[in-house]
Amino acid sequence: KLKLADYIPDPQVEVRVVGYNSQSVSITGEVNTPNRQPLTATQVTLLQAVDAAGGLTEDADPSGVTLRRGGALYNVDLQAFLERGLASNNPTLQSGDVVNVPRIALKEAYLLGQIVKGTTIDLTRENISLTQALTRVGGLKEDQADARGIFVFRDTDAGITVYQLDASNPTAFLLGTRFTLHPQDVIYVTTAPLYRWNRLITSLLPSITTVKAADDL
Repeated sequence: KLKLADYIPDPQVEVRVVGYNSQSVSITGEVNTPNRQPLTATQVTLLQAVDAAGGLTEDADPSGVTLRRGGALYNVDLQAFLERGLASNNPTLQSGDVVNVPRIALKEAYLLGQIVKGTTIDLTRENISLTQALTRVGGLKEDQADARGIFVFRDTDAGITVYQLDASNPTAFLLGTRFTLHPQDVIYVTTAPLYRWNRLITSLLPSITTVKAADDL
């Protein structure tokens, strides 16, 4: 048989891998370019794969990433790696992994009663104080609102807690700047005389656990 050496003295054979199509990972959800990425001999981390998919969209929730591997589903807080460098939240991917980046859930508080504009306040991307929220909706209706009766209803594990801010003194709004709203808080500004409103709250007990001044937080 003729051999390669019969034609080329001291032949050198180079073998190159054209592709790793049989080994890949999939990146889905809130990334700019969802795709399937081939795995090479170089290890690929979750963050590297997300970057290769165009990075996160504005609506992405990096704290709720899921990684499906085999028959198991893992929750991965990629935000914890981005903020604090927790290596366990940036795992090395394996062939067949499917990564999904979810859309961030909308977090809102609600403003009702005698304010200039009843609306919702978006708390998804920033912390907002009670004073900031009231300012963004134009403040209280001066001719109808009882400034002593600004209430925040908050559902906790122990039950509903009610906080009261007495804004009859403008300096009280300084206290409101230290009162951070939580998702699902309901802010209500009353028109009724304060004693009548307090009687209504009392009648709702024990479903309401406590009534506190806003500066108790």
